[in-house]
Amino acid sequence: MMSHSERFCITFNGEIYNYLEIRQELELKEYRFKSSSDTEILLAAFEEWGHQCLAKLRGMFAFAIWDRQAQSLFLARDRFGEKPLFYWHDDQTFYFASELKGLLPLLPEQPELNPAAIDLYFHYQYVPEPITPLKNVYKLPAAHTLTVTPKDWIIAPTCYWSLEDIPPVEGNPSQLIREQLETSINLTLRSDVPIGLALSGGIDSSAIAALAARNYRDTLQAFSIGYEGRPEYDERSQAQSLAQSLDLPFHEIELSTQGLVDFFPELVAAVDEPIADIAVYGHYSVMKLAHSQGIKVMLSGLGGDELFWGYPWVTHAAKINQLIYFLSQQPAWGMQGLRQLQKLVQHPLYQRLGYSSKVPSSVQSYVQPSLSFSRANLSDSSQTVFYELTPEFTEALNYRERLYPSTTQNLPENNPYCPFQTKLDQRLDIPNQICQALYQTWLVSNCLSLGDRVSMACSVETRLPLLDKGLAEVVIGLRKTQPDHHLPPKAWFKTTIADILPDEVMNRPKRGFQPPTQVWMTAIINHYLEALQNGYLVSSSVLDGGMIKVMVNEFRETGKHIFMLYKAVVLEIWYRQIVASVSLKSNLVS
Repeated sequence: MMSHSERFCITFNGEIYNYLEIRQELELKEYRFKSSSDTEILLAAFEEWGHQCLAKLRGMFAFAIWDRQAQSLFLARDRFGEKPLFYWHDDQTFYFASELKGLLPLLPEQPELNPAAIDLYFHYQYVPEPITPLKNVYKLPAAHTLTVTPKDWIIAPTCYWSLEDIPPVEGNPSQLIREQLETSINLTLRSDVPIGLALSGGIDSSAIAALAARNYRDTLQAFSIGYEGRPEYDERSQAQSLAQSLDLPFHEIELSTQGLVDFFPELVAAVDEPIADIAVYGHYSVMKLAHSQGIKVMLSGLGGDELFWGYPWVTHAAKINQLIYFLSQQPAWGMQGLRQLQKLVQHPLYQRLGYSSKVPSSVQSYVQPSLSFSRANLSDSSQTVFYELTPEFTEALNYRERLYPSTTQNLPENNPYCPFQTKLDQRLDIPNQICQALYQTWLVSNCLSLGDRVSMACSVETRLPLLDKGLAEVVIGLRKTQPDHHLPPKAWFKTTIADILPDEVMNRPKRGFQPPTQVWMTAIINHYLEALQNGYLVSSSVLDGGMIKVMVNEFRETGKHIFMLYKAVVLEIWYRQIVASVSLKSNLVS
């Protein structure tokens, strides 16, 4: 779209939820609009305020604006990274797109895989931005802008928003969070098409449903998924019960293992990047179900766990980093003392005290919080201790020396730690730095990436009320005056919504769309093993063929290596579908 002055031209992916408020502000400045489009309003906002217009936007977006007068290109991505923006450049050309599938055909040649990125993939199950699996292909990071001008050709993304820069907030958490939560939901419900809700049995989607149903009961519909045999973690019944209590139409679909296996290549292609999160099939299926009912916009509870300490290991990371910093500053401790303490925690007897059912719970309550300290990387007191606290990450560390051929063994020793290797700034709040690290890795590169791609593959737009600028700034601001990481998981959020949800929902264990992980991964591995053993990754020495053969044999005999083999299968299929553009419908056999 061209601006009224014809100076600026925009291409835009996303939604500006508060576009009406921005329009009113611009109309007071005598702007006149030809349409009701948020694109026209975004373009006018940029013409009026330049880069500063980003401070006014509440929504999800990736956009590029060409300034014909200054001969400059301005690109921006939303604060949390809900919408993607890939780019590639050399010394003469700059290409950008919303998908790898859109970017790669533009490039002068097929890019090679990046060994360091592949190593990260096997540790994280995704490639943390801003890098991608491909050499010289990047993502503009969330909450960043990039200005490109032909005269200087400097490609240097700039951050415009971070949790660390949010000012402190005083007040009652329940009241302030509730106000922002209701505002966010009302903004994300603005639509001229029917809206649905991805509903599980958890409190995040349940709270959104309860608040949204107050004003939109006549048009809102709920969608959920389940699994064969209705296992314990199948939450259809709980979701349906809540939907009925809110008088919302309820739709469900049961997913089968065979259905996933048959559809798997198309599913991997839809995700666009290699993301080995088995829950992706559930996210895709609920969006496909919504599309079949004529729904174009879906609300989701994604983001609640990241904002409100929903993951225990993240809380542990915050506490451990605080402890390490405190002890490292004590004259009697220092780093040497910390390493000695770690050896004590690593002792088998100490480990048994934490895990044995014979040990009184009163003793375990003191021992267990420190067990994760045994896996901390204590190379530097200011180094963030984070993903080494998760079993999947530490499992992958054990494969590094054998998984890749000797020709690629020149990877940096600390490569797996690079995405969260920023030094902790002790002048800032450590828990919020940990939250920022979670946002910059797991949330944006796994959850938001797969969520956006599978919904768009079904022609459905996903909106996330819990990832709102106003809500996040209130929560983080309150956290800077009233630390909450020592409270039970999601304590503030539960207090905020206690009046709208029954106790059975509030006290239910967290699951989300939890799938039959082992069954699904095993079925996929069995079906696509030949594609892996005889595929690109082995033949091109990305992975060591001998090690893959050992892992396959042990998998068949004992069921070992499931997650690592699953990640390898996903990567192989992704490469064929997205990079090499080879259809797997005819040449992948069990």
